[in-house]
Amino acid sequence: MPFRSGGLSVRRFLVLGDIPPTLAQTATLAMRRYTFRPINEERGEKESFGWVNPRNLLAENFTYDEVVDGPHMLLGVRRDRKNFSQVLFRARREELIESTKKERKLQKISRQQRLALEEQLTIQMLRETSPQSAFSELVWDMNSNIVLMGATSNTLCERIQEVFEATFDLKLRPMYPALIGADYIAAQGLEAEYFQATEAGR
Repeated sequence: MPFRSGGLSVRRFLVLGDIPPTLAQTATLAMRRYTFRPINEERGEKESFGWVNPRNLLAENFTYDEVVDGPHMLLGVRRDRKNFSQVLFRARREELIESTKKERKLQKISRQQRLALEEQLTIQMLRETSPQSAFSELVWDMNSNIVLMGATSNTLCERIQEVFEATFDLKLRPMYPALIGADYIAAQGLEAEYFQATEAGR
């Protein structure tokens, strides 16, 4: 669900380190290196994952200024996947092999020929298959260095974290509730009171 739609579940992350002063000049090119591109069936690709502009999901390229509003950056990620039935693939492969043997008057085909036919069939079936698309968003508050991800799956959050770190050359640390509490206690100088209360509760 998009952030602009109201309430949703999020994961919080903290950006470690200082934001480089050249971010506004370098971010556009950095984001384009990891921008979403459609699945390339000719290469046998079954998945594509990358940045999109949440305000214009179909834009092939976008700039830093288009996803930044004051101190906030709103980015989206799109993941497309193509899957087809392996049972159907095997059935069509056998049919293709038999028709090839008949056409070329062969008793059997070589391993190399079989692999070539499998590659040809994979490309054909990927072309015939519509991708399943999924979208998630994140908001980066560059004043507090907090990133909110509109995703809760560990696998998806890890992938978004990886592409964020590769894009901006900044590390993200998950802000688990226990870590948030520990940071607050340390910031307020309440360590002694906390340990006293912990001991008293035993």
